[in-house]
Amino acid sequence: MGLKKLFIFISVLLFSCSTFEERKFQFTYKVDLDPTDGKLELWLPVPQSNEVQTISNMKFDTGNLNYSVKDEKVHGNKYLYVSSDSGISESKTISITFDVERKEQSTQQFDGVDPSKYLGSYRTVPTGDIFKSIIDENKLSKNDMKAVYSFVLSGMHYGKPTDDENSGNYKYVHGGINPKTGKEWLPSDITYGLKKKTRDELTKSQNKSKQYAYGNGNSLYACNIGVGNCTDYHSYFMSLSRTLEVPARFHMGFPIPSDGSGVVGGYHCWADYYIDGKGWTPVDISEADKDPSKKDYFNGTICQNRVDVIVGRDFVLDGYDNGEINLFIYPQLEINDKVSSAYKKSFTYKNL
Repeated sequence: MGLKKLFIFISVLLFSCSTFEERKFQFTYKVDLDPTDGKLELWLPVPQSNEVQTISNMKFDTGNLNYSVKDEKVHGNKYLYVSSDSGISESKTISITFDVERKEQSTQQFDGVDPSKYLGSYRTVPTGDIFKSIIDENKLSKNDMKAVYSFVLSGMHYGKPTDDENSGNYKYVHGGINPKTGKEWLPSDITYGLKKKTRDELTKSQNKSKQYAYGNGNSLYACNIGVGNCTDYHSYFMSLSRTLEVPARFHMGFPIPSDGSGVVGGYHCWADYYIDGKGWTPVDISEADKDPSKKDYFNGTICQNRVDVIVGRDFVLDGYDNGEINLFIYPQLEINDKVSSAYKKSFTYKNL
C-alpha cells in the first residue's frame, strides 16, 4: 500500500466519537484543476443547515470562473456549478469553505422531508426479490428495525481494496489486525456473503464491473460478497428497509477527526430510517463494525464528528451530460462534455 493510501486509510479509521455532544469546526473542500483544451464544467456538493447541523460563513473561491449555486430537485440538495466555455490555460484552485456546528443525533424529525420519497429503488439499491427472500428467511420485521441493523452488521465485513494493475480487479488488502478488536479484518476461517466466498477468493478474483464492486453502494454486491465499505453496508440496509416499506435515506459527508485541525482522508456515509410518530433514526453500521464496543451506540445514534453534505442517490445535475450520478460527494468534472479526472481533491478542517 502506498503512503498516500495508507494515510487516507488511517485518517478514516481514526474517525471516532468524543464525549462532547456538540462540535464546531471549519471545513474546506478544495479542488485543483489542470489546464484544459476545451470547455470546463465542474459540479461540487454544497452542505445545508438542518435540525442537527448549522452551516454558516459559506465562501466560494472559483478563481474568477463563472459559478452558480443550484438546487438538486429530487432530494433537496444544493451544489456548486463552475464553468468556462473556453476552458482554462493554467491550473486553478476551486474551494468551498464553511463553518459547521454539529450536534450528536438520535431520532429526529426533519422539516420538509417527505418519507414517501424514500421507499423506491435506486439503480444500485433495488428492493423486493432477493431482499424479500432474505427478510423472510431471517424473520426480519418492520416492527424491529434494530434487528435489521444487527443483521447487516453481522453479515458484512469492512474491507479496503486497492486496484490490481495486472488484472483490473479489486483486491482486498486488509490482512492485518483491527486495532479496536485485536482481530483480523478478514478472517480466513469463515466465508463471506450469500455466495460464501473465501478470503482467498475475494483477494484473488473480484468482479471487474464498475457497478458491481466494492465501494459503489451496490446492495446486491453487498449481500452476495459480504465485504465492503460504508456505501455498501448502508445500501444493503436501505434495500432491506425499503422492502419492508420503511422509508430510509442515504447520507454522505465527511468524518472529522478528534484533533484540533488536519486533513480529512475521504468521505463517510450513513443512513436513517423513518417511523411514523417518531421521526428519522440514524444508523452507522460500518463504524459499529470497526468498533464493536459502539455497536449499540450506532444503532440509533450518530456522533457529532461529521458533516452531512448530501442526501440521496441517482442525482440529476443541470448540464451534466453523462447520466445520473450514483454517489455525489467528490467532484464531478467534464471537459468538452466528457467525464474527466484532471483534478486533485483535498479536504481540511480546524476546530472553532
